[in-house]
Amino acid sequence: MKNLIFLLITTILIVSCSSDDNNNDNDYYNLDTNIIFTIKDSNGNDLLNPINPNAYLSETVKIYYLKENGDVEEIYNSNLTAPRNFSIITPENSGSDIYAFSLQPNTYIIENAVTYIEWNDTETDTVKTNYRYGDNHTVCNKVWYNNTNVWTENTETNTGRIFEIIKN
Repeated sequence: MKNLIFLLITTILIVSCSSDDNNNDNDYYNLDTNIIFTIKDSNGNDLLNPINPNAYLSETVKIYYLKENGDVEEIYNSNLTAPRNFSIITPENSGSDIYAFSLQPNTYIIENAVTYIEWNDTETDTVKTNYRYGDNHTVCNKVWYNNTNVWTENTETNTGRIFEIIKN
């Protein structure tokens, strides 16, 4: 029975796939904008670790995008796994010994797109990004955190958009 199911699925996949010579390279779109950072206080304490009494907790964090017309939009998409366009990566999921913040920043604007991270009622940080756009891609190529350049694309040694933030 397992062999029959496997054979049926394989046949469907083979029949549904074709090597159409009219295949267009624009049938895909590469959206490469994710930013990952760790965040510590000046004493080296992980500010995303929920056992830290000063931690930023995911349930209090809100993300806002500054649009071209000057409006600020709170981001919430209930149909997404990360409805506020961020997630906190645990050490167990990253293989690291520290928590990390994964952000899908504002892509409404090509240059100097602004994303606000409201950590709680009293703290908000600003992430500014620039992008390379093409017919089939959007790639983040520069990141500022509170007006400090923290990452710039280097196409020769692409290390990903991963950096550390120290909060005072």
